[in-house]
Amino acid sequence: MPSIFRIPRVHSISLIVALGVSGMASAASFDCSKAVSATDRQICASPELQKLDEQISVLFRQHTAGSDADAWRTDQRAWLRKRDQCSDTSCLQGAYHERVTVLEHGAGPFHWQGTWWRVDASGQYGGQLGLSDLTAQGVRFHLEASAGANQGELDGKARFDSNGVAHYVSGDASQRCVLNFRRAVNRIEIEQQGDFSACGAGMGVTYDGTYVRAARAPNRKPDLVTLGIVKTGAQDRAIRSLLGSDYDVLAATAGAVNESPSESTAPGTIVVDTFVQGLACDMKAVVIYDTSAHLWVGLWSSSAKAASPKLPADVTELRYYTNNPADKQHPPKPIESRRNQVCPSEREVLRLMP
Repeated sequence: MPSIFRIPRVHSISLIVALGVSGMASAASFDCSKAVSATDRQICASPELQKLDEQISVLFRQHTAGSDADAWRTDQRAWLRKRDQCSDTSCLQGAYHERVTVLEHGAGPFHWQGTWWRVDASGQYGGQLGLSDLTAQGVRFHLEASAGANQGELDGKARFDSNGVAHYVSGDASQRCVLNFRRAVNRIEIEQQGDFSACGAGMGVTYDGTYVRAARAPNRKPDLVTLGIVKTGAQDRAIRSLLGSDYDVLAATAGAVNESPSESTAPGTIVVDTFVQGLACDMKAVVIYDTSAHLWVGLWSSSAKAASPKLPADVTELRYYTNNPADKQHPPKPIESRRNQVCPSEREVLRLMP
């Protein structure tokens, strides 16, 4: 599963504040007038990140009032080092949303048995872990995971070592699946060795990641900034207003996101392609935006087709949206160039949206 994090390094202001050493009046958990690091400046430039930073500060203080306070402080330092490897707002928002999920599900004593969910800000890498039949020697697990439209499922018995880490090994030396289950304060971290085929899953599907215990899936619906489709909260809100219920359909296509310079002559225009792994021919989108707040969206989706029951089964609908009156009747070149690239057994129809 792709990670939003990279090699750790030490942070400055946010690290001190998040560990409860000082607190300043700000929308964030620290004084933005004293921001010095690249991460601090990115947080202070984004109202959304400032709110998330303060939310994490509040949740973290709740955990440091209990018996696991030292463990939580060490855990927070490690998270901050990982967070600081983010180079853009999309990465930071993903890191913050996932940390909020971890902290929100950190109350109460740790128990191995139960239902656990993979923490995922992208909405593309779902995972569920069931643990049962706990003994001093090991624990039985059932795993389900996805990557876009691809699925995986695995059952087995993981055995504890002397450090309390549970290990599962299957297969031969050439095609071996290894899973390590490790407690990290309130959650379980799964490390997978061996690719999707070694572990019997669909293409791109892995089981590794962070899992929190919850009665139901804990992840929030991702927004377009977190997904890397747009850069700012204002752009995200504008697309949400333009697309209405199709906003969630667009977000669901973001299994892969590829930003490119404009394919037209207009300066400052960005073209972003998205698609779902395993369904790239009919679950995809093109999002275009410029410095003048103009938006153009082409959306191919089975969900969009399902909302149009009069369409024949072999037809894929391309829904076209724009807030630029001059282009209401004619999709721009980057959308036109991708037309009729649907699944071989299907044909495409264009629907101009209000």
